[in-house]
Amino acid sequence: MKLPESILNPEKYGPGIKGMLRQGLHEMPLIMLSLPFCVFGTGLILYQTYQYNKRDGMNKKYKLEYTLYRPDDPRVKFIKD
Repeated sequence: MKLPESILNPEKYGPGIKGMLRQGLHEMPLIMLSLPFCVFGTGLILYQTYQYNKRDGMNKKYKLEYTLYRPDDPRVKFIKD
């Protein structure tokens, strides 16, 4: 009795991981070809999130010193606007 073709029956594509990859590329090529990009993108997002949290994220100090301007200083109108 011959078993139907499936992932458990590697007669057509060969045994092991290599056969499973070949079968996947034959049956669903767009998914198999986009999978490395998805894994790389997810890893990049996780790495950038780690770096963002490591550098204290948006909780940075803007200035270490205060700057005072006189009310009649011409730069005040640019600061307020």
